[in-house]
Amino acid sequence: MVYPNNDFSAYVDVVCKQYNFKLTDNFFVKLLKILPVLIWRTIKDACIELFFLFAFWMVLAKMSQGRDLIVSLFEPEGIYGKTRIVFTTLAVLSLSVSMWIIPAFMFHERELRTKEEQRPNYPLHDHLFFMHRVLPLVPFWLLAAVLFNDHSILFLLAGLLQLVLLFYYNRWIINQRTRNKILMFVGAIWTLIAVWFFAIFHQEYTQAKVLLAINLYVLSVFVYLVYHQADNRILRVHASGVVPGESLITKYKLNSIIYFSCLLAHTLIVLLIYYLPFRLSFAPESLMLYMFSVYVFAIDLFLYIINVSKRRQLAAALVGMGVVIVMGVFHWHLNTSHYTMDPNANGTLFVNSQRDDFSARYEALKKNIEANRSGEPYPVILVSGEGGGSRAGLWLSQNLINFDYDTKGAFRNHIFSMSTVSGSSVGLGTVFTFWDNTRDATNIDSSWLELPATIYANNYVGSSIRGLLLTDLYKSLVPGNWKKDRNSTLQNEEAKATARAVLKAKGYKDWDDCDIDDSGMTLKKDFMYFFYEQKDNGMQYRKHTPIVLINTCRSNDGRRGIFSSIKLGETYFNEAIDVAGYLYEDSVCDDNGVRRCKGIKMPISLGQACNTSELFPLFSAPAYVNGLGSFVDGGYHENSGLKSTLDIYQQLKIKLDKEPPNGKYKIYIMYLKNGSGEKELYKKMESEPVLLQPLHALFSQPFEGSASYFEEKARYVGAVDENVVFLPIKLNPKNLVNANLAGVTDNHKKRLESEILKDLINDIVVNSNGTKDTILNFPLARWLSKTVINRMQMCASPAHRNVEVNQLLEQVKRVNSVSAPTNEPFMKYPVHQELKMPEDTVGRNKIRKAFLNY
Repeated sequence: MVYPNNDFSAYVDVVCKQYNFKLTDNFFVKLLKILPVLIWRTIKDACIELFFLFAFWMVLAKMSQGRDLIVSLFEPEGIYGKTRIVFTTLAVLSLSVSMWIIPAFMFHERELRTKEEQRPNYPLHDHLFFMHRVLPLVPFWLLAAVLFNDHSILFLLAGLLQLVLLFYYNRWIINQRTRNKILMFVGAIWTLIAVWFFAIFHQEYTQAKVLLAINLYVLSVFVYLVYHQADNRILRVHASGVVPGESLITKYKLNSIIYFSCLLAHTLIVLLIYYLPFRLSFAPESLMLYMFSVYVFAIDLFLYIINVSKRRQLAAALVGMGVVIVMGVFHWHLNTSHYTMDPNANGTLFVNSQRDDFSARYEALKKNIEANRSGEPYPVILVSGEGGGSRAGLWLSQNLINFDYDTKGAFRNHIFSMSTVSGSSVGLGTVFTFWDNTRDATNIDSSWLELPATIYANNYVGSSIRGLLLTDLYKSLVPGNWKKDRNSTLQNEEAKATARAVLKAKGYKDWDDCDIDDSGMTLKKDFMYFFYEQKDNGMQYRKHTPIVLINTCRSNDGRRGIFSSIKLGETYFNEAIDVAGYLYEDSVCDDNGVRRCKGIKMPISLGQACNTSELFPLFSAPAYVNGLGSFVDGGYHENSGLKSTLDIYQQLKIKLDKEPPNGKYKIYIMYLKNGSGEKELYKKMESEPVLLQPLHALFSQPFEGSASYFEEKARYVGAVDENVVFLPIKLNPKNLVNANLAGVTDNHKKRLESEILKDLINDIVVNSNGTKDTILNFPLARWLSKTVINRMQMCASPAHRNVEVNQLLEQVKRVNSVSAPTNEPFMKYPVHQELKMPEDTVGRNKIRKAFLNY
């Protein structure tokens, strides 16, 4: 019995005969003739596999998040060791096997059941065995390709060369004993390279990547040879015919054992991932690739089962139609109960209480200004944090903790308000954790300077992938009142990582391996705990604690939602939803005391409030507040945090004008900007595909539209108001990946760093004047490599501050009569003039000249 579908060359000849193409001895000419047919049949036969291969390529090769994942895989002192390499390789192998394997007994059963029909099926003759041996090689090639930055063509050519060599191997090497020896030889080569790789892993960077890439190609050759032998075995068994009384499962015994073993293994591993997510702690790419393999296997199995007979196909179609009808009649939709925000289990002391209004906080500020006897203007600092995932959290918290260290804890006392959005809201949680553990400190230990680095070096992506592809997906399809989603899992991870980082700062030796109760996690404390405390005469706002505005966005209508420590007056926050008021108080009222709506009295934690601001699409789910709506990442509305800060400034300015304090003051609008673009209104732009233009505009508006507008608005305020200084503290992405600006002093680490930085560059563009610019699309999710963290810390070190920041810190020191601490903790960072933050004097002077004539 002939099986041309098992051999590429034979299949090309068969298709040529089927379509009556002119015969020729040149194989490549015949291949070109039948190529459209081959492409169509491959898409039809392997559309599921191709879809997940495309998703794999998009996530790791095209998303900027992928670059940091790759860097963290190889950089020294990464959070994962050799096990991550093993898990990732096994995940790719699992995807490859799922794409290749078939239940041969089901194929044969379909053939027997349709034998007497008018159009019988011959699946073992029609299944493209040769193609299903080639497609499973692609995951190995893709992973090898994404290890390197912009070398896709090289790896594509390597893959094509491998296919050509395997083609001739199958034609020339016929003897099975010889093939077995070659298989053993390839396995031995793979083993030797693996030993070599692990010997230099975390010691070398580029060399380790090269070895892993080579070994992935060697492994792809090995599995191809195994697949080829297994396919031949299936076809030999099929060709032997049906033995009376013998079941098909027994007939294809080895194939059945392997197939059911894969099914059992997938079932057990999925259950482990579902119920033991923290103990397994899979890296993101391992988890994603493995879940892809599970879905390929499961979807293919479902299709194999229903295609066994026409009756099963009809039954499946009727069931599908019935489900659609039931969904339409009963208006069924996905179960979203698990997206409902849960109350904080630790409870709250803020019961039957009312938050302060703005006037009360101004009175406290006024007293501080009037109590100032230093002769210096009293600094009033309004902090804004731009969104941007973990990098935003690190940039905001690292700078503010550095400022507190330099002023021995006095800087925090001058922060009047903090407005954060998205990732910077997570940074706010880090800052408040630091403040809560160093209350009333007169000196800050240098160990706290490493708190942000310890927190943001963790993997906060894996749980999101697990939720997206497994837990949240299943809960959405199954009726019931589910309680937790991937947001709550992320909150637990962030709370644990933060609590352990605190233990490290306090000097605990086993900080990374200890169990911490919820009551010991700062981020799980009640939101209002950080702002109010019980006094003899009731709840009072904590001394030297700023107004906090954590910005989110209601997805129902795109409006701004704010978790605020004070009441939001409608005069200034005229379109903002007072989420904290709705959650904590009896009712939300307007400026005249008229009730707008009732509250639900449901306390939440600080971690929940911060998390509701950072719900980036796909990585997080929307958070539904009962009766108020669903909330998503605050960056959907406005990504700078300056909108809410300017609302505070407007109220503050009116109060200062109407009820001026008896003392001098200076307002600083401090903008922690971590990576959004510069204002280039007339830079050269190319035309885009018509269908993508609206999507690009919608996505860019909060980041390059609204954020840019409010930045310019704040700059204008700083220029025209003589009592205001606009103080942007920018992280420059171009300098961050500049290998000429070393972030370490050790020569070996410096060499590795230069190799790593090349991997972090997403693109290089040539400007109209001929100069070249590196384009670094920072990851918007929750992962930072140790290299990026170290370089961000270097950029935030005192030597790279501009004059105005230093002047502010000196002013804080003089007002509070504190001396400068030792600068020794920052001596490990090299100093580069290029990293010094520029002053914004040019823009300020232009505005003053235009509006004030000086």
